[in-house]
Amino acid sequence: MTKGTAMNKAENFLRKYGLHEDCFNFEEHVRGFTAEMEAGLSGRESSLLMLPSYLGVEPETPPSGEVIAVDAGGTNIRIALVSFKPGEEPAVNRLEKHRLPGSDGEITKDEFFGRIAAYIGERTDASGDAGFCFSFPSEIGADRDGKIIHFDKEVKVKDSAGRYIGKELNDAFIAVGKAPLNVTVLNDTAAALIGGVVSQGVSGMGGYIGMIYGTGFNVCYYDPVKKMLINTEAGGYSGITPSVCDAEIDAESDDPGKQRLEKMVSGAYFSSVALKAIRLAAREGLFRTGTAELIGGLAGLDAVTIDAFMREDGGRGTSPGVLFSEPEDAALLYGIFDGLYERAAKLLAIAITAVLARSGASAAHKGYIVAEGSAFRYGFRFRERFERYIMANARGDRPYELKLADDHVLIGAGASVFL
Repeated sequence: MTKGTAMNKAENFLRKYGLHEDCFNFEEHVRGFTAEMEAGLSGRESSLLMLPSYLGVEPETPPSGEVIAVDAGGTNIRIALVSFKPGEEPAVNRLEKHRLPGSDGEITKDEFFGRIAAYIGERTDASGDAGFCFSFPSEIGADRDGKIIHFDKEVKVKDSAGRYIGKELNDAFIAVGKAPLNVTVLNDTAAALIGGVVSQGVSGMGGYIGMIYGTGFNVCYYDPVKKMLINTEAGGYSGITPSVCDAEIDAESDDPGKQRLEKMVSGAYFSSVALKAIRLAAREGLFRTGTAELIGGLAGLDAVTIDAFMREDGGRGTSPGVLFSEPEDAALLYGIFDGLYERAAKLLAIAITAVLARSGASAAHKGYIVAEGSAFRYGFRFRERFERYIMANARGDRPYELKLADDHVLIGAGASVFL
């Protein structure tokens, strides 16, 4: 069996089980995503929450001062001081990273915020302002505090739903005899976008979009009608038919029925989808007997391993390539993984295409996209695939500029207190 034959075999398998990118009509799903956006904005039932941020995207005057920045992500939490001086690049100082409380087992909300207050520590001597980037669904009020809707990405914090992030953090400070902070809460997509705009001095674009594609997946944009950033909670979109692998992962998760798109594409779940797919292929008899037995015995897969395997073109020097005694099996594995990357890129491009249109961006007035996240940055040929799908649908000039974020989430969290 040649590599081309193995790739065809992989494509036929992926189509059979609804895992191939051809199973999703781009224009049809852009319309579906758009309809869910409009429903959410108008207060009707929708799988897209379309949460207001009460934040703009461009400061009227350059920010100045030092701010505590908190980035509570899907796996880690980062704490820093961000220094702003007019005419200079923002500086990130005293940066620390810790495992996010609740990511290694269920804890109480008091433990969650108590640990974060301890991580912030003596930075309160430098600033009484804090921008808190919260990478989970939350409802932001006009006072810029955020009410937790729920945790996801397998983070477990008991009795947290309905609690206010800024208030809980300040209660933790008061409990240890420290003064409360002036806390601005925002979503990670908003933080990435604001950080990119402030750092690069961007202005006058046709639209503004922030995207996170790492452990989770989400998108925000500046809504020209609402006059603020809107957090779409894109990972919750339910208009795409899941495969049998996706359905199993959803059923096995802590929040079945929620975050359906996120569970199909994001870094927290991609390797699980891949493992279920190759196990299914093994049961179908697509691999040789010895290989099928090895696949059945795999305890798990991770994205780093899959990426390394793909970059070596299925080479046997990289696990899981070392499992395969025959190059045909490695080629089939490569084809399945490659098809899953294509599917993920297409589904993300569908969401971004709908958001670009809603933001007011066009070929004549380009949108500005800030993309953050390890899956977007390091996923095998992911950016290339993602942009190919957007451009195929655009049928003309590029309707956007794309900037990869670095420390923009922390910078944006800090800058939010000035907006």
